[in-house]
Amino acid sequence: MYALAKAKDELANYLSNVLNVDKEKVLNSIEYPAKEQIADLALPLPSVTKKFDIEIKGEYNGRLIKEVWRDGVFINARLNEKELLKEIFTNFSENYGIIKTERPLRIVVEHTSANPIHPLHIGHLRNAILGDTLARMLKARGHEVNVRFYVNDSGRQVALLIYGLSKLGYPDPPSGEKKDQWLGLIYAMTNVILEIKKINEELKSTTNDSEYKEKIARRDELLISASELSKRNQEYFNKLSDQIMNDKDPEGEISKIIEKYEKGEEEIKKIVRKYVDFALEGFRESLEKLHITFDNFDYESDLLWNNDVKLVLDFALTSIAKINYKGTAALDLQNYIDDDIRKEIRIPKGLEIPPLVLMRSDGTTLYTVRDIAYTIYKFRQFNADEVINVIAEQQSVPQMQLRAALYILGWKKFAINLIHFSYGMVTLQGMKMSGRLGKYISLDEVYDKVAEVVKAKIEEKKGILENLNEIVNSAIRYAIISVSANKPVSFDVKRVANFEENSGPYLQYTYARAYNILSKSTENLDISKIDENELKNEKRTLLLMIAKFPDIFINSVDHLQPEVLTVFLRRVADVFNSWYDKERVLQEPDESKRITRLFIVKGVETVLRNGLNTLGIASLTRM
Repeated sequence: MYALAKAKDELANYLSNVLNVDKEKVLNSIEYPAKEQIADLALPLPSVTKKFDIEIKGEYNGRLIKEVWRDGVFINARLNEKELLKEIFTNFSENYGIIKTERPLRIVVEHTSANPIHPLHIGHLRNAILGDTLARMLKARGHEVNVRFYVNDSGRQVALLIYGLSKLGYPDPPSGEKKDQWLGLIYAMTNVILEIKKINEELKSTTNDSEYKEKIARRDELLISASELSKRNQEYFNKLSDQIMNDKDPEGEISKIIEKYEKGEEEIKKIVRKYVDFALEGFRESLEKLHITFDNFDYESDLLWNNDVKLVLDFALTSIAKINYKGTAALDLQNYIDDDIRKEIRIPKGLEIPPLVLMRSDGTTLYTVRDIAYTIYKFRQFNADEVINVIAEQQSVPQMQLRAALYILGWKKFAINLIHFSYGMVTLQGMKMSGRLGKYISLDEVYDKVAEVVKAKIEEKKGILENLNEIVNSAIRYAIISVSANKPVSFDVKRVANFEENSGPYLQYTYARAYNILSKSTENLDISKIDENELKNEKRTLLLMIAKFPDIFINSVDHLQPEVLTVFLRRVADVFNSWYDKERVLQEPDESKRITRLFIVKGVETVLRNGLNTLGIASLTRM
């Protein structure tokens, strides 16, 4: 049991007797006051009893708790600084604060899962970093984690890319060109030319003036995009334009590609997989810069070819919840889940859940049915206790439909243990994106822009460039994980690369500062020599933060809130830097004061190192 857990246990023992309330109930209700000046720990009386006429009389004779008093509806407590420091550092380990769970689970984390048609862009950045961070945190907590990427290779977007490549004669990527960027250009060109062709044909039969003007305005916008794309490869653009404009039935060709691939025809399988794997190669190259890797890449087409999707569809078509919806088969999700089930699978009471359409009018399945098959696959393939889908908030309703469908079809355990980790959008200031028009800031460009700013700052400060990539990684990661997932992120390159405050590099700089103080010390840290009178102001605050770190780690991981740990580390850095700018450590002539301060530095160094490593940020010793 770590120090603060022992202190809470001590307080719970005392208060459970005073209040005549179950100790566990008291222990689970102890909290940290909003303002540190009020108290170190507090128990809100309404959380454990309806009797508020409690009086705390006499001296409290505890070890880790030195004072207990009543204040309104709270019972407050103050910690004994000297005993707390001794408790923390008597058996202090390098892994301090990283508390392993008593109930390890097998957990699948699926994240990023971008369509393999163009490079990853800033819109995918938040998904990838959040997913990777969750996986790292869960592993640190002692869970067995499997990280998966779902390759959507069976939809219209991939078919459209293959259609464009067919018009170019199925070329290979030019030597030296990043493969996903090359594919993204061909996809955007193909899409823009197709849209222009479609509008041109619609204009021939448009008689309404306002509708005609609207289409002309839309075509003008597309022509601007076409002009910009053609400058990037005139040869490709001209060839695609000639071929597509003279094609009598482009949509028919695209549909044939989808149909043949879903059936698993060998020739089209080889073609599609070749180019999809080119895209994935580019994704890996981009994500490895941020130390993001996957255990498995799961192809949607495999679920079709091995009949997983067909089995789910056949099963759904025999369900009592099957209805006819707009001329096709669907599952009625609204009338087959009551309020108790909604609570169990996290669907808000009263929210109307649309029917889940099972197939198109031509008999082909929709992605939602494939999602049911893939969810079952993830649970069974890894024998998972939980599956976490990191997916944007716009997919909240489809994710609810997925859980409801699983429950209705009999996979109740999977429905209950399928977690949608939802997140808001991320934008780059001043940039509107559209992948189909080729207008986006790629993840590679974001990385390079941040690297440029970081490099300039390092050179300005006369630092060393050997850790440039790790500092860039920290800048980008921190910008994403320091914000609650349900809030939008506006990405500002200059702000994320700030070395002075509220950034990844700032935390790394603070860690290096603490590390180098300790590396220069020749002191034997004897806990019997500490000066308890030193433990006041910022030093007391830092001691309490060191004590709270295990709690922060546990809560951040167990509630899937990386921002809680990130913001806590920032606060530790702020208080440490504020203190260190006022007081010396190694130069302090008084041995007891010096040793006490070194213990505080040691605690800060360990908390920052273990916290940063958990979040995927390197704890650098030189900057």
